[in-house]
Amino acid sequence: MDLIASRRRTGAVVAALAVGAAFLTACTSAAPTAEGGPRTLTLGVSGEAQSFDPARQQSAGDQRWRWHATFDTLLHCEEDGSVVPGAAESYELSPDATRLTMRLREGMTFSDGSPVDAAAAKASIAHMRDSGGSDAGRVANMEITTPDELTVVIDAPQPTGQLPTFMCFAPGAIAHPDQLASGAVASAPYSSGPYELDPSGTTTGSVYRMVKRDDYWDAGNYAYDVIELVTMPEPTARLNALMSGEIDGAIIEQEQVPEAESAGLHVLSNPAAWNGLYLNDRAGEVIPALGDVRVRRAINMVFDREAIAEYTMRGEAVPTTQIFHPEATAYLPELDERYPFDVEAARALMAEAGYADGFEVEVPSESGGSAVMNPIVVQQLGLLNIEVTEVPLTGPTALSDILGGRFPIFFARIGTGDSLFDIVQSLEPGSIWNVMDTEDPDLQPLLDRAQFVQGDEAVEVYQQINEYIVDQAWFAPWVADNSFFAVTGADLVPEMTDQFRVTPYLRDFE
Repeated sequence: MDLIASRRRTGAVVAALAVGAAFLTACTSAAPTAEGGPRTLTLGVSGEAQSFDPARQQSAGDQRWRWHATFDTLLHCEEDGSVVPGAAESYELSPDATRLTMRLREGMTFSDGSPVDAAAAKASIAHMRDSGGSDAGRVANMEITTPDELTVVIDAPQPTGQLPTFMCFAPGAIAHPDQLASGAVASAPYSSGPYELDPSGTTTGSVYRMVKRDDYWDAGNYAYDVIELVTMPEPTARLNALMSGEIDGAIIEQEQVPEAESAGLHVLSNPAAWNGLYLNDRAGEVIPALGDVRVRRAINMVFDREAIAEYTMRGEAVPTTQIFHPEATAYLPELDERYPFDVEAARALMAEAGYADGFEVEVPSESGGSAVMNPIVVQQLGLLNIEVTEVPLTGPTALSDILGGRFPIFFARIGTGDSLFDIVQSLEPGSIWNVMDTEDPDLQPLLDRAQFVQGDEAVEVYQQINEYIVDQAWFAPWVADNSFFAVTGADLVPEMTDQFRVTPYLRDFE
């Protein structure tokens, strides 16, 4: 899954020099990659990590590399979206999608030699559930039991068909129980995964050096002896570092693709996300106007999606009113005609709802997508007399601030997966992207059915859900676009597939 995109085009030269200097300083303690030396992969990371605490991790994007290196997950997700064994050698989801049973492998250990067992898995899932991180909603109110030392059982209070997938994400990360209790996991984690943090080669917030664990059960599927993750928030800094050979791979921006390709970099792309507005306050709790569907529909009609796709996104996007990408089973082409660009009709809807004079709203502005796209938001909502005030957000807590429900509206670029995954992450009450916990009695029966139906019935339910949220204007999507990842050589990683989205997994690098 991609979260808030980075699209800043200017002001990056100083940042590029600063990050480059930090990279060179931190790397002086690392052994060079040479014949007989460690094989090292260096990757640029677009955001700063809050900590190694599993409850503070993101399940998508390039920041997941830090915790993927350090913590094993109970299950693994393949590039086609299928769920396969991980630390758990087998799993079974009950027919009603309320119970997940996982059997762990024998003999696994943390880097301190203590066992990776059911007790550790239980402590980790419970820590995620109870600690209020961005992924906590995925295991909210779930009961975790351990019938024996290698079996862990999760019981959900309602059907949760994506529960195996969640065990590929941060909720499935296995951390040392003692470190979870003491808080030591945040800065000096014992590893259950393929790599162990090397403090001598690490500068917190700048460079993280990870050394391969030969005793990890799946060590053979990780090609590199050392992984170095360099914090580079600015897109220009990442591209410069790629072109100079300081890093081997990183996310790049759409507008950087021609320069990257002309410099000889190999660029991978994939349809990956929708861009537009989250209209979070659908119940009108903070801004009463947003509780009126006519206002939400008016907001949808004031954005020229074709112009955004052609000019803002340079033709590398397609207009849409849907949060499901065009290849998803929930997608319905006719829904993209639901909200034509019509400012006068939008103003009429505002007047009909009693909000011709508009209202005031705060929106977040972070150094990536929203900082670039907010001028569009300010200008177009202004046509409806909606006065937008930008609130700058910086640092590792920016995403938490956004997901905490502070903002009734915000611009987002949200990665998409299969239809059920998108339904769960964005629509379910308590889910990560339902940030103001919207509940709808007309929608909920469909959400419940979606968790366990199969085949043609599943397609029908997914499309009914899509039709409902478009009609009720839960969101104001603008376009669906591609994500881009550049590497210094085509042989470093396979071509991106459906599940890759923005970034490959560490085990995919060759």
